[in-house]
Order: sequence, then C-alpha cells, then structure tokens
Amino acid sequence: MKGAMQTTRTGTPVHPAYRLLRTAVSEALQQLQAPQPISDEAIHDARKALKKARAALRLLQDGMSKTTYQEENSGLRDAGRFLSPLRDAKSLIDAFDSLHDRYIHKLQGVELAPLQKILPENLTKARRHLHLPGKSTELKNSIRLLKNCITSAKKKDFPSIDSATIDSGLRRIYRKGCKAQADAKSAQTTEALHEWRKQVKYLLNAVDGLHTSKKDNAGGDVAKILKRADQLADYLGDDHELAMLAQETARGTYASVDADVIKALHALIDRRRAKLQQRAFRSGKKLYDRKPKKFTKQAD
Repeated sequence: MKGAMQTTRTGTPVHPAYRLLRTAVSEALQQLQAPQPISDEAIHDARKALKKARAALRLLQDGMSKTTYQEENSGLRDAGRFLSPLRDAKSLIDAFDSLHDRYIHKLQGVELAPLQKILPENLTKARRHLHLPGKSTELKNSIRLLKNCITSAKKKDFPSIDSATIDSGLRRIYRKGCKAQADAKSAQTTEALHEWRKQVKYLLNAVDGLHTSKKDNAGGDVAKILKRADQLADYLGDDHELAMLAQETARGTYASVDADVIKALHALIDRRRAKLQQRAFRSGKKLYDRKPKKFTKQAD
C-alpha cells in the first residue's frame, strides 16, 4: 500500500495508517474536551473519529503484539461506549423523524404525540447524565482512555510499521467484511447486519485514511471503493437505527402508547428495513466481489 510518508524527528518513516491513528484520537479528544455542555454534534464527531482510529489500529495490527493490539483496541472501544447512550438516544429520534417523513401519508390519523414526547425526553435524560456535575464519570473515563492510547502509541513502535504490514491489515479488514456479509445474508438478524456495518466502516475509514493526503487525485478504483463503501454503510446504518427504534418502542416503558400505534410503526419499520437490506446486499455484492489480494492492489 503506497502512501505519502512523513518522518518523525528521528527520521523514522511514518506511514499514513499511524498518522490516521494519532490524528483521529486527537480529534476525538478535542471534541470531548470542548467547553461543557458538549453538543450532540461534538459527541457524534468524537465517535466518528474513534471509528477511524480503530480502523487505523486494524491496519497496524500485524506490526504489534497480540496483547498490545487488544489493549489499544479495548481502550478505543470502551472510550466510544461511554458516549453511546447519548448518541443512541439521538439516533432513535433521527430514525423516527426519517420514517415519519417518508411515510407521512400512511401515518395520517395515527396518534404519534406520545412517541414524539417520550423519545426527546430520553435524549434529555442522556444529556443530563453525561454532563451531571461531579457525578457522571463517562466523559472523564473516555478522555482518560484516549490519552492513554496516545501515550501508549508514542512508546510503541507504531511509527516504524512498514507498508507490507499495512497491506496485510487491509486484507484482513476486507476478508472480515466478506465474512460478515455472508453471515448477514445467511442469518438475516439485526446483530449480523450490524456486525457487517461495522466491518464496512472499518474498510471505508481504512482506505479513506490511507489516501487522505492525495484524495483529490485518487484513482478510479479507489474513488469507486470509497463511494460504494460509504453508500453501503449508510444503508446498513439506517437499517440498524430502525431496528433499534423497533426494539426501543417494544419495551414496557412505552405501554402508555396505544398498541395499534406501535403496531403501525413496526409495520412501516419492517417495510423500510426490507428495502434497505435489499439495497445493501446489492451494493455489498459489488464491493466484496474480489479476492483480498486483488482488492489491496486496487485500493493502492
């Protein structure tokens, strides 16, 4: 995998994958250390940066010990999990609004007011919990884990990991995406589809990160890969948010909402998810249609 190499102060070449890791973690820290209360957008941007960092770590994986990889990956994963409740509450509202706008004519006469009250209330509670003065530790823990990641990366030999190792990491990411696609097609479960989406995001962020410095001049194959991966991730992301909306509104806390309203909502969710999954598998077939070695050459 070719890329614009930089060097450290000691003259050691720095591969774009390592630069992506450092930049993404620093970006997440910047968002989380902003003056409180931190906006929903900042939390969203921090989580996006963490996904980029985890993709970079997978590219670097073969250049580090298993223990080091597991420690770094766990730290980045847990840093993101501390932020999940707020992001999840916002995603449920986005999914509901999108569904409502798409099927507004079919929802005429359906009493949605209780849902339109409960979902924002849940988001407000999540915001308060994250920013609760002196009591909530989620934000502090997330910042601590990210700082530890940067410190650890400086002490390790991450900057000197060579291009051949990065190629191996990219092939692994692609292979896992192929397997996740097959599992999703076979199982057709929310969990399998979500796992596939995660693998697609790793691939998207890995290829994008490796070409950041020359994105405007990226070859046709690279541009095509990025476009297909981005589109596929969107399909699977929308599907997952709708699945979470169905699970959320099936909980006992929504007993005050008329059962027929929930039934009508779930019917539309199932209808929309079926279309999104159809598009996802059609798009995935084009993205994951090569052998890993051939893909790595085309992604160069």
